[in-house]
Amino acid sequence: MIAHEYAHHVQDQLGVLDKVRGSRPGPESLAVRSELQADCYAGVWAAHAVETGLIVELAQGDINDGLDAAAAIGDDRIQQETQGQVNPETWTHGSSEQRRRWFSRGYDSGKPAACDTFSGSI
Repeated sequence: MIAHEYAHHVQDQLGVLDKVRGSRPGPESLAVRSELQADCYAGVWAAHAVETGLIVELAQGDINDGLDAAAAIGDDRIQQETQGQVNPETWTHGSSEQRRRWFSRGYDSGKPAACDTFSGSI
């Protein structure tokens, strides 16, 4: 979660958040793309965390915990649990599956360039 929030700082420095601010919600919205990019950047961070000395060990259980956390805050899961139904037109963070997939993409590649959620389908 901390890596995801730090990724938002990186996005802010790159000007991404300025482009997203005030955008409409929806399953392909700029807001969703921004959140998925932050998930991907968090995966990139996790891929390099041990070699940078920021953490001593990153076990598969730690990665699984990160994936579970990403999935737990997917718009679909939150809406189903709080409203009993899912409305993708109001999404601002993406689905649980998308969040897991983009974190994994960042982790598996270890490269920020793999996190282009603004081109193509998400």
